[in-house]
Amino acid sequence: MGVTDIIDSPPGASTASLLARTAEFLKGGRLDAAESLCREILNRDSVNLEALKYLGLIAYQTGNAAAAIKIFRRVHGIDPSNAEILYHLGNARFADGEPGSAADLYRRAIEVSPAFLAAHVNLANTLLHSGDLESAERASIDALALAPDNPEALSNLGQILLKAGRLTEAVDNLTRALGPARDKPAALTNLGAAQQTAGNVDAAIDSFRRALAMDPNCHLAERNLLIAMLNQPDLTAAERFELHRRHAAKHLKPAARRVSFADSNRAPKRRLKIGYVSSDFRDHPVARNLLPLIRNHDRAAFEIFLYAEEEFDDQVSAEFRALADHWISTRGINDAQLAARMRQDRIDVLVFLAGRFNLNRPLIAAHRAAPVQVSFHDCATSGLDEMDYWLSDGLLHPAETQEKFTEQLYRLPEFYQFTPPPDVPAATPPPSAENGYITFGCFNKPEKINATVIALWGEILRATPASRLALKYRNYYGDAGIAGTWRDHFERLGLDQERLILLSGDDPLDDHLRAYGKVDIALDPFPFNGATTTFEALLMGVPVIALWGDGFVDRVAASMLTHIGRGELAAGSQRAYLDIARRLADDHARLVSMRGQLGIQLLTSRLCNGAGYARNVEAAYRDMWRAWCAKVAD
Repeated sequence: MGVTDIIDSPPGASTASLLARTAEFLKGGRLDAAESLCREILNRDSVNLEALKYLGLIAYQTGNAAAAIKIFRRVHGIDPSNAEILYHLGNARFADGEPGSAADLYRRAIEVSPAFLAAHVNLANTLLHSGDLESAERASIDALALAPDNPEALSNLGQILLKAGRLTEAVDNLTRALGPARDKPAALTNLGAAQQTAGNVDAAIDSFRRALAMDPNCHLAERNLLIAMLNQPDLTAAERFELHRRHAAKHLKPAARRVSFADSNRAPKRRLKIGYVSSDFRDHPVARNLLPLIRNHDRAAFEIFLYAEEEFDDQVSAEFRALADHWISTRGINDAQLAARMRQDRIDVLVFLAGRFNLNRPLIAAHRAAPVQVSFHDCATSGLDEMDYWLSDGLLHPAETQEKFTEQLYRLPEFYQFTPPPDVPAATPPPSAENGYITFGCFNKPEKINATVIALWGEILRATPASRLALKYRNYYGDAGIAGTWRDHFERLGLDQERLILLSGDDPLDDHLRAYGKVDIALDPFPFNGATTTFEALLMGVPVIALWGDGFVDRVAASMLTHIGRGELAAGSQRAYLDIARRLADDHARLVSMRGQLGIQLLTSRLCNGAGYARNVEAAYRDMWRAWCAKVAD
């Protein structure tokens, strides 16, 4: 904490008056001035608890969680039953990536002061981030018992319910939180996230846009808007690109253009340092795509750094940690600081995974953290001038692609790579053999199923008498509001309710895979295709019908089908999509044959060849590095 706003206190000013001025400066954001007065007070009285508390708050507010912890621990040692200090120490522990310690401190503060509302609220938030939804819900209810209209407590409860799949309740609580919210943009962003998860993408986009109208720097609303627009079927390639460019323009860092990496060893064939940046080094679809690469990296040629924005830690995280040469937690480190750390680590090629999703941090690239910066597993352009490459393949981005992007495309032989589960349940016969009717199915998120998709699926059901549509995504379709929405869809389509099958259950993976045994034919949504769901369906012998689109996000499923030799299931138009579904539904022998073949075709394809995939990606990194070396040599 460097002091630049130094305040001269009046001669003879009392300690009490200095403390009052310190509080005013803190409230007004004049942290350097507040620190100057704190140190003056502590020169008089080295154990003045109020001055020490303010000094801890200054450290916390300037992002120095470690210093804040040290100061608050000192105060706690002097006054161990001070609930406020326990609370502040909990905040600092949470900021320092220690949610378990933070939760314990909030509980201790509540024991000392049971009506300490902020401690109840922060306990609920900490438990939410730790994934203990049951305890988080209880803490939120305790907070609301003290203050029924507290916007932070309502927001916490809404987000807890959202994580638990109780979507209608989540939207209700987040709507209630909006009225009394002090931070309207944040409240609108939380509400929009719940609306999107519940499948109401138009309402979500409206919420995100309202948040951005109030605060153009509400980055979470901005990021969520970039995700939501992937589900909109009517946006043109130019409109998508313009939205990304507007987003990126806010984060332009002119100083990044002056970063030259002049001291980099430019030997084209030397061992390269590869950095991967992600919040998803855990049991997550991106991790399951990445693991075959990390497991098979040539360690003699590449040194692997994993920069982890850790949200949850599990067995998959432990495997990533063991495979990495270096594991760096990025929690509590801002973008500029982390970019400086990466330059200090002398990263050669920096790979940003699934940029817009979860807690990922593509904006580090704007600071030019490495000579070569790559977008990997995002679904559209980053829009950033400093993002050099976007990994793709020739099916996702053919030569005639209409998609627009700021990066240079690097086309791999195949983009996707999957980690097969260790124990795959045996594929079962098509259920139509026993049911006497065809069951179409979709196990994708509700937000991916838009009005255009619903209308086409309605045509398919009308074209295949007595057929059913089965929907499943975690426990979402057990939500009364979501179920009611889908019953309304069927009523508008003129379809009997008995033809709608809503499956619900946050199942273990093996039970989830067995649920595909209830489906004869999977229907892929568009424009935001399913990747993991396509893989799972094919693994269980269920044919997937997909539609070729005009960009990365709506060519995923069709590209995967083509890579395993089943391109005949990918349609070039909605009419062809319907025809493929109708013909396949009428061909029981073909369904039976596919049930036994698709899983084998998938597992023996290049989509499940980790060693070969690693060589291809490494060749890409090497090509990118050579290109950079040649460029700076000119």
